Amino acid sequence: MPRFGGAPKCHACEKSVYFAEECNALGKKWHKTCFKCSGCGKRLESGQELEHDDKPWCKNCYGKRFGPKGVGIGATAGCLDAADETPAQSKFKNTHTSAKTKVVISNQEKCVRCEKTVYFAERMVVLNKIFHKTCVKCKKCNKTMEPGSVTEHDDEIYCKNCYGKEFAPHGKH
Repeated sequence: MPRFGGAPKCHACEKSVYFAEECNALGKKWHKTCFKCSGCGKRLESGQELEHDDKPWCKNCYGKRFGPKGVGIGATAGCLDAADETPAQSKFKNTHTSAKTKVVISNQEKCVRCEKTVYFAERMVVLNKIFHKTCVKCKKCNKTMEPGSVTEHDDEIYCKNCYGKEFAPHGKH
């Protein structure tokens, strides 16, 4: 705070900081535009910052520069250095002696059309039947359909156009 009145000085640029442009962080006054990460320069909001050597840092840069090595705080897994690590020994032992042992997961849903397993990400329920999204096709023209445009006849699905041609009543000419 100045001795004889006036505005306080910004910790970064040392110019006067007026109330409308003021940011209070790390126990100091800053211009909102001066309160940036010391690593990447990204503007920070008060409360977002981490402090090191009296400077503000974003979480990502702080983790990369000052965080524990190998943990990946603030860094992506591609930044981890595993060159000097020894492989960990598993505490779980394989008690199966046969190499031909196959794990079978039961209760998997099967696609009505192709009869293969349907996983959640590719699952679509049409007329209370389970399909792969790519298997929701018209029986006649093979056009891929959205759930609302599907019609059914004899346990098969049809687009509205093919259903009308095949099964709708036709007038006499």
